[in-house]
Amino acid sequence: MSIAMNMGATQSGRDVQGRRVLVIEDDRVSGAITAAALRSHGAVVDVVRTGSAALERLARSSIAAVVCDVGLPDMGGVRVAREFREACPGIAIVMLTGDTTFETAVEAIRAGADDYLSKPVAPRRLLDVVAAALKRRENLAARETVLAVGAHPDDVEIGCGGLLLAHAASGDKITVLTLSQGARGGEPSLRGRESRLAAEMLGADLVLCDLEDTAMEAGQATIDPIADAIATTGATIVYTHTNQDVHQDHRAVHRATLVAAREVSRVFAYQAPSTSVEFAPTRFMDIEQYLDAKIALIDCYSTQADRPYLEHDLLRATARYWARFARNTRYVEPLEVLREATSRPASLAGQGDLVRA
Repeated sequence: MSIAMNMGATQSGRDVQGRRVLVIEDDRVSGAITAAALRSHGAVVDVVRTGSAALERLARSSIAAVVCDVGLPDMGGVRVAREFREACPGIAIVMLTGDTTFETAVEAIRAGADDYLSKPVAPRRLLDVVAAALKRRENLAARETVLAVGAHPDDVEIGCGGLLLAHAASGDKITVLTLSQGARGGEPSLRGRESRLAAEMLGADLVLCDLEDTAMEAGQATIDPIADAIATTGATIVYTHTNQDVHQDHRAVHRATLVAAREVSRVFAYQAPSTSVEFAPTRFMDIEQYLDAKIALIDCYSTQADRPYLEHDLLRATARYWARFARNTRYVEPLEVLREATSRPASLAGQGDLVRA
């Protein structure tokens, strides 16, 4: 029996060569067989017989993966898995047991195991599962944590909704921070409900603040919620308003974001309907496969349906226009680069080209 956390990652033939693996097995024969199977493909394997010895080993050596028996004599394999996961979130954990009950498997997975195998395990199967667990942890580590900042409900979806959908498709963690409830543009309770619906459709967390609509300033009251969101989420990428905008709230949020995100390595500015002709993007993200879904996100804001800038043909025309600066795509979202430590968000590889003008 095997319960895989990511079925798409369990591909045969993955190589574990050169990776340090800790086998935790109180039965000497089983431990030797497991270690031999891993060493046959070049893994660097250590074997210990108790959970306490395993935790001691973790404290003084770098371990890529753990293969742990559930029935350890001192503290139990599930507890060991939980402590390993808390101490080292990037480690791959595979549990082995002679207990084939579903409850034991669920308990192991909840403790942080990537996969669960019942004994006896064929060497080829063991290798495949350990390698898949390593790959899964590498993929998780490569994912981005995205914070999209908007002054009002719907700003983020209009400016970078397609890009956020691409992030979501890549498995990135997304938070939308909306700093006001848009009272000048409609009933706040309704606009808040629309924001939550759009965030749910996007698969994003929503932080909805209550700064005064049309009266925002680039001071501490605006900086603080942005800084708090960055600290809470650990954002690796931030999207915000451009300073080239005729709306005073948008300019204030832009300046406040620059202060709050001063330690974030990648910060980009998106276009809004009120953006001026001085907007000068140098990044053009392919959103062709996400344009329809972006429009569906914007349609969540039904109280704004009479706004000319939300008409579908204009949204499509805007994305089509910016595609003239990109390659091999019909629809694009443009970005100004405010800060960029790397040339390409790794999590968007395959989701669309990030093009330099």
